Amino acid sequence: MGIMIVFMMLLMTPLLYKRYVPVAGAKKISAMDEECDAVFVDVRDFHEAKNFPISSAVHIPLPYLARQHTDIPKKEVVVVVSDRILRNLSIRQLKKYGYDVKGYWCIHNEHPCMNAPA
Repeated sequence: MGIMIVFMMLLMTPLLYKRYVPVAGAKKISAMDEECDAVFVDVRDFHEAKNFPISSAVHIPLPYLARQHTDIPKKEVVVVVSDRILRNLSIRQLKKYGYDVKGYWCIHNEHPCMNAPA
């Protein structure tokens, strides 16, 4: 019984790591900088992006990132997110595709991702 629990924990460790451990080097950006050379990539769901739109951002929700990442110019990227899990998953996925992720911007100031360490 104990061996089975340890085996299941070992299987779950990579999944938990990807979702909950912050990405090293990803810095929080406090506001959208119009003079910034980076491309803003909005990975929030459609309904969140509709309620709080960002006109200058490339909007590709996280589930579509694997097939549409080629729509993002190969420049520095700032990820627009709504929570910590979305931040971690999207930054890891963009780095996997070779993008230089400069940081992230959490659209809601009161949201927990603004209070969490990078």
